[in-house]
Amino acid sequence: MIALGVHRIPPGLRGLPILLPLLALATGCATLRDAFAPAPVGRPSGREGWLVYGLESLRFEAPAGWHPSGGERRMKLESPDGRARLEVSYPEKPFADARACLAEADVKLREQAAKLERARRHATRFAGVAAQTLEADQGGWHVWAYAVCDGGVQYRVFFTAATPAAAEHLEAQRTLVASARIGGEA
Repeated sequence: MIALGVHRIPPGLRGLPILLPLLALATGCATLRDAFAPAPVGRPSGREGWLVYGLESLRFEAPAGWHPSGGERRMKLESPDGRARLEVSYPEKPFADARACLAEADVKLREQAAKLERARRHATRFAGVAAQTLEADQGGWHVWAYAVCDGGVQYRVFFTAATPAAAEHLEAQRTLVASARIGGEA
């Protein structure tokens, strides 16, 4: 008889199987082109230790020490300790208008909320425009997800941090929300 090994998921990573679908929603699936694309480059924000990043017309600040990766339609920034991550993407095809964009965001976030713990969803503004948000917990991780609609273009913003979230990770999430802008400068 051959004994099959049992692989145990470390406690801090147990929520990842459920978070992955939310992550896919928030970021879109990576493409082969993304895998070989040069890493996104931030520019100085005017605040020491922070850079401004952009994806299409969305601009935001993130810590300078976070590792960037991604491609044309998606960007990922990961904290040096691997316990926090920001992912931003937008789909190839825009929605007909902001109303259709927000309606789809509401449906998708509602589906994900049902799978997460302590989920809270609501309409909001992000980057100065209409958005839907989801905040929840799952298996040792806290999630902030935003579907941001600039007309029919939907930006999917996903920030997650291992709990308890470190002060520097909370500062990065708060700065993301405070600095995000559509068009212009962050």
